[in-house]
Amino acid sequence: MSETLPAFLRDTLPSLDQGLFGRLRRDSGPEWTAYVRHPFVRRLGAGILDLADFKRFLVQDYLYLLQYARASAMAIVKADALEDMRSAASTVSGLVLTELGLHLGYCREWGLDEAELEATPATLETLAYGGFIMDRAHAGDLLDLTVALAACLAGYAEVGLTLRHDPATVRDGNPYWSWIETYSGEVYTGLAEAGIKRLNALSERRGGEARYPMLLRDFRTTVRLEAGFWSGAMREG
Repeated sequence: MSETLPAFLRDTLPSLDQGLFGRLRRDSGPEWTAYVRHPFVRRLGAGILDLADFKRFLVQDYLYLLQYARASAMAIVKADALEDMRSAASTVSGLVLTELGLHLGYCREWGLDEAELEATPATLETLAYGGFIMDRAHAGDLLDLTVALAACLAGYAEVGLTLRHDPATVRDGNPYWSWIETYSGEVYTGLAEAGIKRLNALSERRGGEARYPMLLRDFRTTVRLEAGFWSGAMREG
């Protein structure tokens, strides 16, 4: 599959088409495409996404990221090797100190403070997605959980990089360009690449090949939930 990836993805996320993740991404087929090329994403790149839709997304994404951080923290409990514990702790630190911090700062630019974010009820899409990853955090092992978290981590990096290199993306005057910069920047793409490598290595140790049908089922569920997350922000409007 490596030859089908654009050069900018191969250069920045070389693990995207390798190992277990590469197989999951490939076998998700149209569902993965519907996620990373969603109309929400395309409108964001063109700078024509409705402002109210984007604000709804920001609020719900914050609420989801809190669940994502909690699920990621469970990976420390699930780990049975110090290496895995360190990797999980690094992910949590990256989320709490990096992405959530960036997210809060970005929300403030749009007039949304932390109290308002936390007071907003979660939508059905947010509840469904957060509930699914927390279920995998409690009921599955470390590999199950890491697979459930992978679509979000890697997908946003692919979305950011694709928009950054898409000739159709508007830069000047695009109110969402800073969002694209965040998810295509070195900090976030570095977290994503490390996460993909961690998943692929974990698969080798945890019997990913033998468990592949169930892992694919869970991965495809999260991919559909991701696409539904974009759709929910637009449908509410």
